[in-house]
Amino acid sequence: MTPDIEAVDDAVAVAVLLHPHPSYGGNRHHPFIDGLYRRLPALSVPTVRFDFNTSEMAGARAQTAEVVRQAGHRWPGVPVMLMGYSFGAAVAAGTGEAPVGAWFLLAPPAVMLADSTIGLRPGTKAVVVPEFDQYSTPALTAEAVSGWSDTEVSVLAGCDHFLGTVTPAVDLAAAWVSGRLAR
Repeated sequence: MTPDIEAVDDAVAVAVLLHPHPSYGGNRHHPFIDGLYRRLPALSVPTVRFDFNTSEMAGARAQTAEVVRQAGHRWPGVPVMLMGYSFGAAVAAGTGEAPVGAWFLLAPPAVMLADSTIGLRPGTKAVVVPEFDQYSTPALTAEAVSGWSDTEVSVLAGCDHFLGTVTPAVDLAAAWVSGRLAR
């Protein structure tokens, strides 16, 4: 597996981007992932994206952990942000290896958050739920993460799990990254 990397000089963080379920057409070129891949380098945040080589959660988490380790070696001392959508969000929620210090989870299916490992880990967590998500309502998702530390839950208005247009979600995620960098 060779990930796509959009590198920048003087990186202040690195974002590892995780796509929706590969069995349902998700890949590293999904419009939300692609939008972040292209947008975040302007914030001095290199982006890394790759295709999962499995549709099983444990394998996808192991693959993600390896990419996180590689990012840590390439950008030593730079914090890693995991940013995922749907299945990718659930993968991110179970990947808490150092140097991950922040998580952005878009439309995570609440049932997939049950075995999350990041709830009590230090680092900020944003959980964004589409208002009309067919797989996990905002209330159900908020309940699933209610015991997590340092976690913001917000609702992405006017869309369902598949988002329609990804622009509002990319804008929200980029603003979140920018807010983390300002701290």
